[in-house]
Amino acid sequence: MEVSMFRKIITASTLGLFLATSVITPASAATVKTGTACKKVGQTVKVGSKTYVCGKNPVFTPTKNTYMLKTCRDTNAIYRTVKSTYDDMLEQANIFGYATLTDLGNALGGQEKKELDTLEKTVVDTQALIAKLCRKGA
Repeated sequence: MEVSMFRKIITASTLGLFLATSVITPASAATVKTGTACKKVGQTVKVGSKTYVCGKNPVFTPTKNTYMLKTCRDTNAIYRTVKSTYDDMLEQANIFGYATLTDLGNALGGQEKKELDTLEKTVVDTQALIAKLCRKGA
């Protein structure tokens, strides 16, 4: 009879301990990943080795505030700068009668061609990087 009572006490204690530790979860344990809604723009949260920042994700949710990787936000800022430079250069090329920067680079040759080719490659590479860093669940 005592063994049966002892088993009930152990079972009840184990179950109680399990429930006590699994039901109560701190708010900081909420899952944060790219696409999780947030309210305060600029708020940062560190999860493991990743840092997330609240803002409008340029790829996934450009109209809502959600968490995104900080590198996503930073890469998007770089992309906007590079793209602005590219657009300005293309506008200048058009004024001189060249349809693309490649046409202008071919006409100029030398170091200028290399720099224009590098600019075009940078635009394409940062677009690809943004698509990778800013996707949902990253």
